[in-house]
Amino acid sequence: MTENLPSINLVPHENEIKTLSFIAKTAQNSGLYSGVGGEAKILMILLAAHELGIKPLLALNGGIWNIQGKIEISARLMNSMIRRAGHSITIKQCDSKICIIEGKRKDNGDCFTSAFSMEDANKAGLAARDVWRKYAEDMLYARAMSRLARRLFPDIIGTAYVEGEIRDSNVKPDVGDKQMDENHMIEDNPIEVPVEEVEDPCTESIQELCNQYADRDAKIIESFLIKMKEIRQKPMKEILEEFRNHEHFVNLFERYEKSIKINS
Repeated sequence: MTENLPSINLVPHENEIKTLSFIAKTAQNSGLYSGVGGEAKILMILLAAHELGIKPLLALNGGIWNIQGKIEISARLMNSMIRRAGHSITIKQCDSKICIIEGKRKDNGDCFTSAFSMEDANKAGLAARDVWRKYAEDMLYARAMSRLARRLFPDIIGTAYVEGEIRDSNVKPDVGDKQMDENHMIEDNPIEVPVEEVEDPCTESIQELCNQYADRDAKIIESFLIKMKEIRQKPMKEILEEFRNHEHFVNLFERYEKSIKINS
């Protein structure tokens, strides 16, 4: 008997594709999503989000990443998707040593308890990484949530992984995938670089940027630009061009500035 099964649109309708294409084009033109990739890549993320029932901007603003054709979603979003479907999640324990999460399905009552510990992280070669040392509880939570979702709620997350899971499996990301690493790399590895190390051809443009943000410390701006050049592996000229977008610059710079204060 299949008459009670819900109908599923395997492919978006023509109007839906047009809408998603328009959003992708607008996002690319805005300059706010340059780290995500071009219009085509943004569209593929939006199509993946559509299949998972995730709103477009929620997907683009840190909810979904496409790593060489594989999808990662944040642990927060994964949690939200499962609860939104009516299923139950209970965090039994979560600290810097272990995270234990229990899930229960609404439809048939099936239960599963997932755990991920620092011992598991050590076995997987993860525990020595900066982000794991500094945010052990959050990282354990994400892995425990991913394990629970794959085993008890595969209909909710599809083939998606949790944020960082593909990266940690040593799959080399392409240039567009580096946006997902920026926040951790900026916060985990703040550096102060002497002014004389800045590329000479761009000195004038760097000075213009410092003048534009005269209320900020010029030396920190300069070291931030070199840090971004290191992360992006792009010429300084392209980094400066990207940061013509005020909101994008301020968002990343404030994270970097905060990390310096914390580590000083």
